[in-house]
Amino acid sequence: MMSFRWKLLGALSLVAILAAVGTYFLTAKALGERFAAYRLQERKAAGEQLAWLLGQFWEARGSWTGVDQLFRTRVDVFLFRQGRMVSVSGFMAQYLLLDREGRVVGCAEQSLLGRCTEDDAELRDRVQRYGIPVTALGRQVGTLVPIDPAILTPLEQDFLASVRRAALVGGAVAFAVALLLGTLLATQLSLPLQRLIHATERIAKGDLSHRVAVHTRDEIGRLAEAFNRMAAALQRSEAARKQFLADIAHELRTPLSVIRGNLEGLLDGAFPLTPESLAPVYEETLHLGDLVEDLRILTLADAGHLPLEKERVELGELVEGVVEAVRPVAKEEEIEIVFERDPDLWAYVDPRRIRQVLGNLLSNALRYSPPGSGITVAAHRTGQEIWVSVQDQGPGIPEEELPHIFERFYKVDRSRAEGGTGLGLAIAKEIVEAHGGRIWAENQNGARFTFSVPAA
Repeated sequence: MMSFRWKLLGALSLVAILAAVGTYFLTAKALGERFAAYRLQERKAAGEQLAWLLGQFWEARGSWTGVDQLFRTRVDVFLFRQGRMVSVSGFMAQYLLLDREGRVVGCAEQSLLGRCTEDDAELRDRVQRYGIPVTALGRQVGTLVPIDPAILTPLEQDFLASVRRAALVGGAVAFAVALLLGTLLATQLSLPLQRLIHATERIAKGDLSHRVAVHTRDEIGRLAEAFNRMAAALQRSEAARKQFLADIAHELRTPLSVIRGNLEGLLDGAFPLTPESLAPVYEETLHLGDLVEDLRILTLADAGHLPLEKERVELGELVEGVVEAVRPVAKEEEIEIVFERDPDLWAYVDPRRIRQVLGNLLSNALRYSPPGSGITVAAHRTGQEIWVSVQDQGPGIPEEELPHIFERFYKVDRSRAEGGTGLGLAIAKEIVEAHGGRIWAENQNGARFTFSVPAA
């Protein structure tokens, strides 16, 4: 299979050949046409000078007697006419001289003498097209006609041939230069592509750290930069995938270890088979179920298939319902929940998913709020968005941890986050973004989480 380099070189060579050949023929044609027009103009100017000379001849003789001798004999005459020197050396052989009746009275070819325009349509047409009147004593005494204006003299033929040769040589030189430049261009294009192909093969074999050197800022350079960005994104994705699998294995290991240890104790008779001994096993199975459900939601979100059953909802009422459901739990922890809202907060959302987001945020706020503190939940309209925030009075989030808190299995305080899966905030982020909104966290006398959705 022919490589891209040879295809490009062949295409450029074909274009160069066509351009050189086309230039040669167009130049030759244009030059021939312009030269022919120039010859006719010069032939006409020289014919007018010759007509003046023949008029002088008629004035001296009073007739055309003996004029045919001038056409058969080589004549070297130099005339000064209107400030120009005109040579008619051997020039008369290219013309016919007709008298007033249209008969040929002067010509280098004896066979044409005596021909008359009345009997010769071709001659009559030539007289009408190219005839130059010969005047003497104020009246026309004859007509001078070129024998064949298209016939070139040997000198003219040599001139045109030299011009055609020059055009041919110029086309050949242009083709050689185009071929050289095409070779350089094909090399410059093919080498970066070969490096990209090599890099792609390295990436396909699993070497995600491989990068392509960028030497130019043109389209090829931007392609290499885009490839490097893609490789970096793949590397980050692969690292995240490995970390995700490691985190899943870690999160599954703990409940499975608890379940296994308790079951082994029951089987060995170390623990009596009572509801109290089965309770830890039951709690860990619930934890496993929550973890599997969270992973299912994240998988659907990654694939863009997270099901949303949107409807027009008054978001303030929805948030208030979640707050009231959590208030008894907060009261047991001696935590007060304050709710603030604007009226008419209508939005198209999935109520079940928004409750899930708000439940995760409130659960985190309760986990990190000390007894006797408060949690403020607010729902306000800001521009074309509705903002819902959950503000606690806990220790806040370390600044270096803020960029990572929405990552999967990320726990700011692992010692205090026991019982959670580490996926709550990641799920909240996926749900909010699936609604076309955004979610963020900040420190403001504690941790403050805010998410927004487009207003209806």
